[in-house]
Amino acid sequence: MQARYLLIVFVLTLTSCATVLNKRNCKLMVSSNVENSKIQVFDSTYNLPANISIRRSKKDLDIKLISDTLTKNYIVKSSTTPRFVYGNLIWCYMCPAAYLIDLTNHKRFYYGKSVYLDSNDTSRVIRPPVSKPRNNNHSKAYPTRKGRINLLLSFPYVNSFYLQPQNERSKSNTGFWGISAGAEYYYKDYKYINLTASAVSDFFMPIPGAVDIYGEYELMSSTYLSLSDNYKFKRFTIGYGLNYSRNTWNLTNSGYDEPTLSSRDPIKRTNESLGLTFNVYRQLGEYLFVGLIYRPTFLIVNPTVEYKYEHLLSLDFIWKIRLKR
Repeated sequence: MQARYLLIVFVLTLTSCATVLNKRNCKLMVSSNVENSKIQVFDSTYNLPANISIRRSKKDLDIKLISDTLTKNYIVKSSTTPRFVYGNLIWCYMCPAAYLIDLTNHKRFYYGKSVYLDSNDTSRVIRPPVSKPRNNNHSKAYPTRKGRINLLLSFPYVNSFYLQPQNERSKSNTGFWGISAGAEYYYKDYKYINLTASAVSDFFMPIPGAVDIYGEYELMSSTYLSLSDNYKFKRFTIGYGLNYSRNTWNLTNSGYDEPTLSSRDPIKRTNESLGLTFNVYRQLGEYLFVGLIYRPTFLIVNPTVEYKYEHLLSLDFIWKIRLKR
């Protein structure tokens, strides 16, 4: 099973999008509203309009516009290609190794497909189309108002557990997958309360799929309800509150019908506990957020009452659906 999984990861890694599909050089069509003009790029001069070949690089491109009556300098900003931005979204989610290959390769950059040099334009900086919305998006504050209500759907994708099951040694592991749903209400322009129900696991595969695991293995999961008070500052939110959790450690032995000296009976330990919730999020767009949730618990209330520390740390992606502005 492990060999098959490693083979899948290896194949996905080889399909790194920008590295495979993009050439070392990119074509750039340059035109201008200035008649009988030329451009100088590096040490070469071209009559306009011109279709030139440029080496891909993360450095910005300097273009000098030259005519009989003027000389102007322009900067074309380097940007990641649409293939890297959009094509690698699936690899960032399914196979981060493939994403990292593109991330270290200059073939992910380009300067757009065409550039128009307008002598009447007060701006001398030109951005490729794929970078314009991203540049505007990063500077946008997304203000909120008192009375707003949002529904939430989130995916705690990476989950790190520390559990202390009853009559067992402490257990820790990091895995994948979870889902949450909730709602939030803004009682001030930049402050809101949040109520969320979540279920998370430490499934070992970062991509969904059916697997057969033979032998003895451990699984951890948690379902919890959290209530938090949150503060929004520009594109960041910070929250704190309380949670009620049901933490489960499960020892499974699919080969117990042929027991060995080291094997154990399948066993399941579950406790219900109270604790705190802390979160911090960064707003990526109008509706999409990414952040971290730290959820420690201190007081076990079932099956016994005792003080015992456990925690869950999650990398979370939230989609917010606005019900009331």
